[in-house]
Amino acid sequence: MNVKVNFDATFDKQHRKSYAGIIIRNSTGQDLKVKVYNNGYIPAMFASEALACVQAIRFGVESSFLRVEVEGGTLTIIKKIQSEKEEIYKIRAYISNAKRLRSNFITCKFKHARRQTKKVAHIIAKEGLNKYANTYLANSLSSLVAWAVEDDIQGGGRGS
Repeated sequence: MNVKVNFDATFDKQHRKSYAGIIIRNSTGQDLKVKVYNNGYIPAMFASEALACVQAIRFGVESSFLRVEVEGGTLTIIKKIQSEKEEIYKIRAYISNAKRLRSNFITCKFKHARRQTKKVAHIIAKEGLNKYANTYLANSLSSLVAWAVEDDIQGGGRGS
């Protein structure tokens, strides 16, 4: 099955925490899985986006998908993962990990997502920040996240 894995991150500078919101959709745009990760000791927003990308890829691997398109809002992160050059910045470990994880798929493409495309992932990440949550299960979504997912299923969030 071909799937899209959208991710976004929020960053709490004061507490050096980030939250990654991830949503997996099938080829028709139907939402299949939703997850939020709570991350501590994150130095900067840029690092939180790189880590969110790694977590999105890992979530796809853990979900046993073989063909994925990973979409995130930070073009620089996407370009660094696509590049064959060795990463020299502070996010090197995240980029290297993302490159290594993509070998678990038959195909793994990376794409910069427009704001509307990652709307649900952003809401999930923001809810994690507000509630300090670790994960969302299908039957325990907050009303805001449930509304965003339902709106997305109805076509309100489709941007690609």
